[in-house]
Amino acid sequence: MSDLENLLDTLSETCIYVIEEKSHRLLYFNCLSSDTSYGSAALGKICSEVWPELCANCPLNAMEKDLPGHIICYSPLLKATADITATRIIWGENTPAVAVVARPHQLNMSGKQVLRKVEQVYVKSLVTVFDECIIVNLSEDYYVNCQKDPLWSGIPEQGDFGEENRRYAKKAVHPDDRQSFLRAFSREAMLKFFGEGKKKITRRLRRMTESGAYHMVEFTATRIEQLGDEQYWCVLVYRDIQEEYQLEQQRNLEVSQLATAARSAYQMVIAVNLTQNTYHMLEYNRFPVKNPGVEGTFQDLIRSELSTVHPNYREEFLQKFSHASLIDAFSRGNHIVSMEVPHLGDDGSCHWNFTQVVHVDTPYTDDMIEITLSRNIDEDRRVQKEALEKERRSKQLLEEALEKAEKASSAKSDFLSKMSHDIRTPLNAILGMTELAQRHTGEEDKLKDYLGKISASGTHLLGLINEVLDVSKIESGSVQLANENFSMNHLVQETAELVRLSMERKHQTFSLTTAQGLHDQVLGDNQRLKQVLVNLLDNASKYTDDGGRITLSVAELEKQDQRMGSYCFVVEDNGIGMKPDYLEHIFEPFSRAYDSRLSKIPGTGLGMTIVKNLISMMGGTIQVESEYGKGTSFTVLLPLEKCAAPVFTDASCPTAAEETFPGLRALLVEDNELNRQIAKEMLELLLVAVDTAENGQEAVEAIRNHAPLYYDIVFMDVQMPVLNGYEATREIRNSGMDRIGELPILAMTADAFAEDVKKALVAGMNGHLAKPISIDGLKNALSNCQAWKQRNSEQSPAQ
Repeated sequence: MSDLENLLDTLSETCIYVIEEKSHRLLYFNCLSSDTSYGSAALGKICSEVWPELCANCPLNAMEKDLPGHIICYSPLLKATADITATRIIWGENTPAVAVVARPHQLNMSGKQVLRKVEQVYVKSLVTVFDECIIVNLSEDYYVNCQKDPLWSGIPEQGDFGEENRRYAKKAVHPDDRQSFLRAFSREAMLKFFGEGKKKITRRLRRMTESGAYHMVEFTATRIEQLGDEQYWCVLVYRDIQEEYQLEQQRNLEVSQLATAARSAYQMVIAVNLTQNTYHMLEYNRFPVKNPGVEGTFQDLIRSELSTVHPNYREEFLQKFSHASLIDAFSRGNHIVSMEVPHLGDDGSCHWNFTQVVHVDTPYTDDMIEITLSRNIDEDRRVQKEALEKERRSKQLLEEALEKAEKASSAKSDFLSKMSHDIRTPLNAILGMTELAQRHTGEEDKLKDYLGKISASGTHLLGLINEVLDVSKIESGSVQLANENFSMNHLVQETAELVRLSMERKHQTFSLTTAQGLHDQVLGDNQRLKQVLVNLLDNASKYTDDGGRITLSVAELEKQDQRMGSYCFVVEDNGIGMKPDYLEHIFEPFSRAYDSRLSKIPGTGLGMTIVKNLISMMGGTIQVESEYGKGTSFTVLLPLEKCAAPVFTDASCPTAAEETFPGLRALLVEDNELNRQIAKEMLELLLVAVDTAENGQEAVEAIRNHAPLYYDIVFMDVQMPVLNGYEATREIRNSGMDRIGELPILAMTADAFAEDVKKALVAGMNGHLAKPISIDGLKNALSNCQAWKQRNSEQSPAQ
C-alpha cells in the first residue's frame, strides 16, 4: 500500500480520503487532504470533526444501494467548483468503507463553448449599454463607430467626423431638431464647449428608429480626459428614452391639470424655492387684499403678506410661515403648514383666508421647493359661526329643558307625595266610615251621617282623579272641544250655583256681574268653559280666608263685531295673594302655593294647568295679577262665535224627572261584577225590571233572542271582553230586527271625555252616562226613556 499511498500523495489537485462506512472514522487521507484540514486530520477521527464545512454537501447522501454517489458543488477545501464522488470499497481485509475523491470540476467541450459565448456577450454589453457608441478625436477630426445600428448603412464605421456627422444628422435626426443637434454635437460646437471646460454635453432630441418612427432619445458627448489635454477625445452615445419621455409628458399633463384645478379652488397659488429664496406668483385673485407682486425674494413676499395680516395674528403668522420656520418644519418631516389668516382688505373689512404651504418632493432638484395655496373662507367662517351659535342656542335650550325636566321631576315627586296624602284622605274617610256603618247597622242617624260623609269623600276623590285624567288627556293632545250652541247668561248662572254653596260654608261673599248688552247666544264648548270658570272660582275660594270676598264679572268687548264676540271673564278675590316668584310657575303642573296662614291646601296642583291649556285650546288668553297679602285677579279673554237664539217647541222642553219607573225593562251590560251589582240594585230601587249580560256578545244574543222592542233601554259598558260596547252596539243596529233603530242604547262607562261621548254616538248609541253612576243620573235617563215607552207601548210585546 505504501507505493500507492506515495503515488496518491503526489496529486496536487485531488483530495482523497477513506472513511469507515458505519462510523465515518478516517482510515486514510492523502497529503492534499491533510493540507486542507489545517492539521486536524488524524486516523481514527470522524470526518465531520475534521471537515465540518463539507457536511452540508456530503457525497454519501448521493450514494444509492450499489452505485457510487456523485455531486458537483463548491468545495471550501479546493476553493473551487469540484467533482466529488463517493464509492463503497472493502478496506484492508473486511472493513466496509467509502472512498471520497474531490477534484476541480472540468468543463466538457459543450460547456466551454457556452462559457465563451457568455464572456463574449458580457464583453459586448460594456459597449452596448447605449444604442450607439462612437469614439471621436475632435482634434484630428477622426472617429470610430464601436456599435452601430442599421441607420449607419452608407456611413463608414470610421472616417472624417465633421462630414459624416452632418450626414448622420440629416439621415437620423428629426428635421425640426437638426439645428439643435448641430448646435450641440457638431465638431465645431463640441470643440468650443470642451474648450470652455465642459465635461459633458446632453440634449433630448428626436431620432429615427429602424421602423421609421421617431423616438425621443438622449444624446450625450463625454470628454475622455485620460488621453491628456493636448487633444480632445470624446465618446458619443445615445439612449432611447421614449417611454420615459411619454411618462414625463403624462406627468406634466397631470401637473398642468392639478395646477388648473388649484387655480379654480384657490385664489392665490405661489411657487416658492426656499433654497434660492425666490417666489413666483402663479395665480392671484384675493381682492381686495393687496397683491404681493408677480415674483421676487421670499422675504419680500412675507413682508408684503404680513402688512395685511390682522395685528392680533401677525406673531402666529411669522411663527408658521417665516423662511426659517418653514425650513425647520420641512426638515423635521412636516409636509404641510397651514393657518386661518385674517387679512385687512382695501375695503376696510377683515377677510379670512385659509393658507397652506405644501412641501414638494421633486427628483429634478435638491432645492427645497414649496407651493403656497390660499383660499377665501369668509363664507365658511360665517356658516361656522352660525353653526356654533346654533349649537350654543341648542345647548342652552337643552340645559333649560334639562332644568325644566329636573324641576318637573321634582314637582312630580312632590306631587306624588302630596297626591298620596290627598287621595288617602278621602279614601280613609270612605273606608273608615264604611267600617263604622257596618258596626252601627241598627242606628239610622249614625248610618245617614256615615253615608253622607262617604258620599262627600267619594265626590272629592272623583274630583282629584278627574283633574289628573284631564291634564293627561290635554298633554297627550287627545282632548277634543265641542262646538255647540249655548247661552252665556245661563252658563255663568250655572257656574255661580255650583260654587255658591261651598263659599257660603266659608262665609265668603260671592257676587256675579254681567255687563249690559252682552250677546247671549254663542257657539263653543259649554262644559269646558264652565270647568275653567269653576276652577278659577274654587281656587279663589281656596286661597281666601273665611269672610272674604270673591267676584265674577263677564263683559263683551268689541261689540260692533257681528260675527265674533270677544268675551272677558274676571275672577277677583281679596285672599292671601301670591308672591312674585310663584307667579312665574302658577300654570306649571303640580305647582301649589303654600302659606303659613293656611293649615292645608287641598287639590292636585293641576287645576291652573288645566285652565291654561283649555283656554289656549279655545283660542283665548289668561293673565294673572296678584299682590301678596291683598288678593289675586285672573282675566280670561276668549273669542266665541255669535249665533241666534234657538227656537224651542213644547215637545223639546224637558219633563220633570219621575221617582220610579215601574213597567220599564232594561238590559244591563257590564263585565265587572261589583259595578253590575251596584247598577242593578239602583235600577231595581227605581222599580225597573233588569236583565244582565257580562259582555257585548251576550248582549247581542239577548236582543236577538227576544221579540222586537222587548227591552225599553240598554245600558252598555264600553270596555268589555269578547265584544266591546261599540262593536256590540253596531251588531245590534245591523241585526235587521224590526224597529231596532228606535231602541235606546246608552253608554255607561268610565270613558268620560267629550271625545268618548262622540265615539258612543258614532257607534249608534243614544246617550252617555259617566261612571261612577248615580241615582239621579239614572232617573234622568229613564225619564227620557219613559216618553219613548209611551209612544211605543202598542208595539211592545206583552209579558
